[in-house]
Amino acid sequence: MAIKATASARVPRGTKTLTQAFFSAAAGIPEAQRAAVVKATLAAIRDELREDRDKAKAAKEKARAKSGKMAAARGPKAAASSKVAAKASKKISGAGAKVKKTKAKRSPKVSPPPTPEAAAGPDAV
Repeated sequence: MAIKATASARVPRGTKTLTQAFFSAAAGIPEAQRAAVVKATLAAIRDELREDRDKAKAAKEKARAKSGKMAAARGPKAAASSKVAAKASKKISGAGAKVKKTKAKRSPKVSPPPTPEAAAGPDAV
C-alpha cells in the first residue's frame, strides 16, 4: 500500500479557522451556484496574494535602489565596499547559516573541602 506523503506535517497557525470560515460562507450559497462561486473566490484570493507579493517585491527593490544611491553619493570607495558587504551578507543569509552569539557562562569556582589535618591546625599533630 502506498501512503500519500504530505508536504509538511503541520500547517501554519490559523489555517483551520480560515478553512472553517471559508466553508461556512460557502454553505450559505445555493447548491446550483456553489461550485462556480468557490472557483471564482479561489481565483480572486490567488490574484490578491500575487499582488501583495509583487508590491512587497517592488518595495524591496526600491529600498535596495535607494541604499545603492546613498552609497554612490558617499563616494566610489564607499559604494564599492557597501556592495561587497551586501554580497557577503547575502551569501551568509542565503546559506541559512544564522549564528546567534551567546555569552559563555562561567561556573563558580569551588574550593575543595578542608582536610581534617587543615581543620585541626598545624599544632594538632
